[in-house]
Amino acid sequence: MRFEVLGTFTISSGSRSVPLGGRMRRTLLGVLLVRANTFVPVDVLTEALWESRWEPRAVPKLHWHVHKLRQALPEDDRIGFDNGGYRLDVHPGELDVETFETLGGQALKAADPAQRASLIRQALSHWHGAPYDGLDVPLLSDETMRLSEYRLVLLEELYQAELDLGQHASAAVELAGLVRRHPLRQRAQYLLMDALWRAGRTSDALAAYRRARRVSIDQLGLEPGPELRLLERRILAGEAAGAGAHRAPALLNRTR
Repeated sequence: MRFEVLGTFTISSGSRSVPLGGRMRRTLLGVLLVRANTFVPVDVLTEALWESRWEPRAVPKLHWHVHKLRQALPEDDRIGFDNGGYRLDVHPGELDVETFETLGGQALKAADPAQRASLIRQALSHWHGAPYDGLDVPLLSDETMRLSEYRLVLLEELYQAELDLGQHASAAVELAGLVRRHPLRQRAQYLLMDALWRAGRTSDALAAYRRARRVSIDQLGLEPGPELRLLERRILAGEAAGAGAHRAPALLNRTR
């Protein structure tokens, strides 16, 4: 079986896609997948399904939804009950989140920028949109935020790898889009300035700093971090772009 939650909330077996039904069943499956291979207490599941609202028949209704989910699965023995909770057995390689994070982890450890970029692109190929269909359930929302943050880290590492490979102009284009979508991510801002500088676009790099500073002051009431300020000073001083150790520091991003 294959479980996909990164933008396409689906179960498949071979070439056959398994219908998931309505929101309640999708929420149930999502929570079981977030806690895959561990028993999830009944009260955690009922709280997720009914969003902490009092439901007089929550437990029997939960059992019914589990029964219907079992029927939908190609292998109905994947969901077990014990220790006052339900567990969904997910085998290695069956969940797209696992594949995404495994490839990402390998990429972050890779010293060679070409290998790092290749692994990140493979990881990102599994991302098709907001995880878990954007279901607004606290446990799933937290997981969605975690995965979304990890994706942004991978994107920043991808563009760093492209800079290391000399792909300055193309990286600048992609980074400009990333910064527009996430203007408070200071590492992305740093990478954009660096890419523009290395591409010979010094005035554009300085303009990018001014925009980053304006956003930081307007939205946070703070000057940009020391790394961004130092990069601006290096550019103004007329240093040669790319001279010395020139990898973007792992800046503390102020917002997701």
